[in-house]
Amino acid sequence: MKTRISLMVIILLAPLLAGLVRPAVALEEINKSFFGDITLGGYDAVSYFLESKAVKGDQAHAAQWKGATWLFSSAANRRLFLENPDRFAPQYGGYCSNQMSLGNLSDTDPEVWRVIDNKLYLFGHEAGRVRWANETTQRIIDADQHWRRYLAR
Repeated sequence: MKTRISLMVIILLAPLLAGLVRPAVALEEINKSFFGDITLGGYDAVSYFLESKAVKGDQAHAAQWKGATWLFSSAANRRLFLENPDRFAPQYGGYCSNQMSLGNLSDTDPEVWRVIDNKLYLFGHEAGRVRWANETTQRIIDADQHWRRYLAR
């Protein structure tokens, strides 16, 4: 009897669980949280430029762009982003810039970042950011090339 009930529970829950899991190989243009559509770990993309720091966003100032939910710390930042999202959105869809320069997709830590030539670059850890500080031009060239290949797939 227990086996029969367990099997029924599995059969009923399987479709629900399958809906939560995204394929690991599918590239999404914007890096989003695994169980939702929030990008940048909920950080405000505009704050990197205006405040020179990573600031958590708030659901009260959420916006949709490219299939992702972007959170902002203020209505003013939300408005600025929506007026020109390409200006504030991170490079490589918010995937790790260092790993992209190596041809890999990897998640980021929104508190490890750099603004270079008015573009936001995110990194998975401090070592990647340091590497970019020493090889900035070549890393950007390589990452741009790999990103174009990912988008062309």
